Amino acid sequence: MTIISIDFSILYPGVCICKDFKDYKWIAVVNTNNRKKDKKNLEDLVLEYPSIRIEYTESRRVKSDSYHITERNKLFNYLESTSLLIKLLEEEIDLDDDILVVIEGISFGSKGNALVDISQATGIIKNKLVDSILKGDTDRFFVFSPGELKNAIGCKGNAKKTEVFEKFLSDPILESVKTSDLYKAIEKEDWIREGDNIVSPIVDMIDSFLGITKIYKILNDKK
Repeated sequence: MTIISIDFSILYPGVCICKDFKDYKWIAVVNTNNRKKDKKNLEDLVLEYPSIRIEYTESRRVKSDSYHITERNKLFNYLESTSLLIKLLEEEIDLDDDILVVIEGISFGSKGNALVDISQATGIIKNKLVDSILKGDTDRFFVFSPGELKNAIGCKGNAKKTEVFEKFLSDPILESVKTSDLYKAIEKEDWIREGDNIVSPIVDMIDSFLGITKIYKILNDKK
């Protein structure tokens, strides 16, 4: 069984691909302009840790004086970002395997234009995941609330990203993830955390792991 768990966002979608709760691959799309030092660190990271893939979009959500141009720019960018994510998934998984897809539900904390934008982009990626990865089978698609996912790794539903980060390092529920490249990188690379700030998209890939723990608990509760 292959579980694809996605922490979806407009700027830094992160993905954990887990095979039989034993092997892990990590994917992220960077859909914004990074600091030069962060981009260099990320480029070095994927060379050092081959099961981590990070790709970059070419377009940006450029605001125009004309409303319809702004909306067109956003749509083009969402289509590019989601297509890139699907392409990376198709390259990393066996589409004939028993596949489950997990995605985090939209946060209730999103407001105004941010809520509209993430809703649009999330709808696009959901459609592509069902069509391209699940071959139309929505029964294999799971959406969990942010609080449920944090609970699955043993954190409170309102836990901060630093708390999830610390829990991932100290007790990730699945011991097998400690042999993965992302876990090794977090232990070794001191640039990943700057005080209370965890560099994206590393933090987003960590968050994507929560969907794996959620499915693991669901399956084990049935035994």
